[in-house]
Amino acid sequence: MVELPADVMKILNDPRATKVLGTKTPEGNVHIVHVGSLMAPDPNTIVLGAVLMKRSSSNLENMKKSKELASVLTVKETTSYEIKAAVKDYLTSGEVLEKMNVELKKIGLSARGVWVLEPREVWNQSASYEAGKKIA
Repeated sequence: MVELPADVMKILNDPRATKVLGTKTPEGNVHIVHVGSLMAPDPNTIVLGAVLMKRSSSNLENMKKSKELASVLTVKETTSYEIKAAVKDYLTSGEVLEKMNVELKKIGLSARGVWVLEPREVWNQSASYEAGKKIA
């Protein structure tokens, strides 16, 4: 486990930033989706709401069992970070889900659960000479 740097957390928690989740299918293919319901409540945790994520949720469940890492890409303007993370848990109740659903209700959605990820690596993928540098 690594702690998310403050600048990475800032973008992960920015509702205007783009967030993308990459998972692996059982056949070994990459599956990528845009995830608006993603945040980092603390430097050791990333959470994302399962709103319409049927294939992604299935992939995350399989990746949890096989201990494979998911990938989160967050982008705002020219700043971008990739976080490789372990799949820790899927919560269907509790404070994290309730907080997520308060935010989602504002746009007419709700999450049936929340996936909890633990950061393992952080890579700078910005449009700069720092691109490709592991930062945590």
